This record gives sequence, C-alpha cells and structure tokens, in this order.
Amino acid sequence: MRLFLTCLGVDGHDDLLVSVTGRGARVGVVLNAIDDRPSDRVLAGEIERGEIGRLGLRPVELDLRDAADVACLAAVDALWVRGGNTFALRSAMATHGADAVIARRIDDGSLGYAGYSAGAAVLAPDLDAVAEVDDPGVVDVPIMSGLGILDRPLVPHVGGTYGEGAACTELSRRLTADGVAHHALRDGDALVTLGGDLRLVPRR
Repeated sequence: MRLFLTCLGVDGHDDLLVSVTGRGARVGVVLNAIDDRPSDRVLAGEIERGEIGRLGLRPVELDLRDAADVACLAAVDALWVRGGNTFALRSAMATHGADAVIARRIDDGSLGYAGYSAGAAVLAPDLDAVAEVDDPGVVDVPIMSGLGILDRPLVPHVGGTYGEGAACTELSRRLTADGVAHHALRDGDALVTLGGDLRLVPRR
C-alpha cells in the first residue's frame, strides 16, 4: 500500500509524494471533489496539473463520472485526488465503479494514492464524522461509506485557522472525548505509508 495524505496539496513534502507515486509516474488527476463548483474546474485543473508536473510526474486528468476515464485507471501509476466536498467525490467514485478499482489497486500495491482534504477523508471506513463538517447535500443521495482503506475516520485541518479549520478542530476534540479513534491531520502534516505502517510526518 502506498499512500500520501495531506490537508492542502503537497504541503512541502515533495520527496514523500514522489516516493509514493514513483519517479516519472503517470498520475491521474481527479478533480471530482469540486463537482459542485463546476466554474472552478478549469483553473483547478491547471493548478493541480502544474503541481504534479513540477515534480517531474506526468499528469493526466480523469473525471470519474466518465466511464471512459474510469477505464483509464488501469493505465496510471498513481492518483492525485484534490480536496473539496467529500460527498461529491464519493458519488463520482461510485458512478462507474471507480471506487472498487481504486480500492483493489491500492490494496495490491499497484496504485499509489495521493490525496488532500476530501481526497484523504474519503479513504475512511465511513463518512459519518466528516458529514459534520462537509455538506452531504451537494449530491441527491449521499454515500456514507468510505473506501475502507484507512482503519478509522480522517479529520483534516485540525488546528487550522482558516476555512473549516475551527469546525474540524472541534470535531476532532469531540471524537477524542468520546473515545473515537481517528486520524487528526493538521495543516502541513503528511500521513504516509510505503507498504508498512502509516506514519505521520509533521509540518516542515
């Protein structure tokens, strides 16, 4: 299993990301977490492809709502899944069975997975916790199951001072008080595995 999970982009962990994807890898860039904001898609695509390309990786955009693009999952070495709304992303992953393909390839080690914010949170067993800070109503029928790659919920932006930082910090505090195990990811941290146990790499 090869995972690279952050709150916001590469967050200064360039070397770790390339270790997960593989040097010169063909990387599928997934923007579906902003399907509820279609006007942002063109600029977001430029930013994310640029971020991947500057590391010597080869980005190709994949829309998981498109069956032809889902078929292309077999031809990429890794995924880069941007943040946005977790439920928009989860819905897109389920549309043509991308969720099953992604989970299987992560599990057998043939696909490196890099994602931030919603792109990280969607790997949890379920999305009940994230529903408290992310709006499930952006899709008609929200899917509350995650991909089940992680063994517990992931709460991003803990301790953050902008956006949903305050809400995520309070959610993590409450989960801790209730004895609910979760990954509390702070802005600047990276949660990484290259086949062994997940390890938290602190902000730099």
